[in-house]
Amino acid sequence: MKFKTNISKQDVNLIGKASFSEAILKMLSGRQPDEKEIELFNAVLVSAMDNGIEAPSVFVPRIIVSTGNSMNASLAAGLLAIGDFHGGAIEACANLLLSGENARMIVSSVLTKGERISGYGHKVYKDSDPRVATIYEVANRLGKMGKYINLAREVEKELEKQFGKKLPLNIDGAIAACMCELGLDVRYGKAIFALARLPAMATHVLEELDLDKPYRRLEESDII
Repeated sequence: MKFKTNISKQDVNLIGKASFSEAILKMLSGRQPDEKEIELFNAVLVSAMDNGIEAPSVFVPRIIVSTGNSMNASLAAGLLAIGDFHGGAIEACANLLLSGENARMIVSSVLTKGERISGYGHKVYKDSDPRVATIYEVANRLGKMGKYINLAREVEKELEKQFGKKLPLNIDGAIAACMCELGLDVRYGKAIFALARLPAMATHVLEELDLDKPYRRLEESDII
């Protein structure tokens, strides 16, 4: 079986010289990123590492390992918990930002169709997502508050104006804007989220093994 590829061979020259973030960004973009791009991408990865046990990509691996499965099976289950409504808003939001439309047109189009605007709103953070604020700080310091990050911010303001309710840019939306600034293919959205979340999954799996007895089961009182 033969495959044609230009990316299957590891660049051994990166070992010991490039950070993990740099090597990943170089592989995803197909070019050598500059130091500021690497730092922004690193901030993106750190921002999505963990957001509490409540997230499906975190509690699902704990449930799976509690029933006697291996580390890799538990991590696979966590990765499968990432979908259109958990991590998937990154790609959808990036497509909106790359549509060529301004903030008013983007919001108007989405609301007219009665659709949910990806990358905005959060169940916990009603006013602002602190992770987004931190990414803004990093991007501003690096001089990377470019076209797409600014558009994402404008959409947030326009959304409140047209919808009549504040729906803050969430971490998925911020990652989407950063991906656009870095020139990354939007189809990497879920992959980048999964890559960032994987260490947290592994840590939670070990904690489940060390601190709890098998196996996780809903109590009757939890069922309503």
